[in-house]
Amino acid sequence: MIGRLAGVLRRRGMREGVIGGNRRWLGIWAVVVSAQLLHRVFKTKPTVVRYELKPGETLVVSDLGVTEADL
Repeated sequence: MIGRLAGVLRRRGMREGVIGGNRRWLGIWAVVVSAQLLHRVFKTKPTVVRYELKPGETLVVSDLGVTEADL
């Protein structure tokens, strides 16, 4: 929902503000683009671990990384 709203505001801000010259829409566009850029830079990256198993070895996953906040 928020992502959709940000997309609509970004597109309309580009059309009305950057291209059209409306200062209010230019400000809205700048805020939305800045927020999206900051989110992309500072969001947590997923942890990926690779192991090469030899014949006869097993891998036991004991922590799925799910917290109460994810539920």
